[in-house]
Amino acid sequence: MMRATTILFAAAALAATGSIALTAPRAAAQDSMKGMSPDQMKAMHAEHEKMMHAGIVQARQAGFHLAVASFLGIKAGIARGDDVKTLALPAAALAGWGKAIPTMFPPGTDTPESDALPTVWSDRAGFETAAANMSAAARTLADLGKAGDTAGFATQFGALGKTCGACHKDYRKPEEKK
Repeated sequence: MMRATTILFAAAALAATGSIALTAPRAAAQDSMKGMSPDQMKAMHAEHEKMMHAGIVQARQAGFHLAVASFLGIKAGIARGDDVKTLALPAAALAGWGKAIPTMFPPGTDTPESDALPTVWSDRAGFETAAANMSAAARTLADLGKAGDTAGFATQFGALGKTCGACHKDYRKPEEKK
């Protein structure tokens, strides 16, 4: 379960990188614009931006879903009494995701499909600090796991959860009640 989660987490990171990097070569784009009016070029550029932003939103949502899967896998491992050394890798993956989070919220990706609040962009320093806090908490969790510190790992897992909740409180739309 943990190995599959980690592999999926890595695959999502690669997919996110690929979706951002998939842009037409400059020369081909310039050739396609020959003979276009300025208004047509503006419209084409706007559509291109919209498509890129949609891809970024999808990639970050996939990343967050995989992060939740890792988080819940760690939680289940703690509840089962698993050796915390086996939980260090998904904790390290969460630390890496925490570092990547700010890059997944470039300007213009505040689309209706996104659960991000406008404060992600208006309070950028606070948002980046919240992501760094999550990454640091996950890194500490991974280090405690590697050391085999079961009690410390369980305590730090609670601290990690608080960093996630703090970010959600200020930067994510509330979940709709079903």
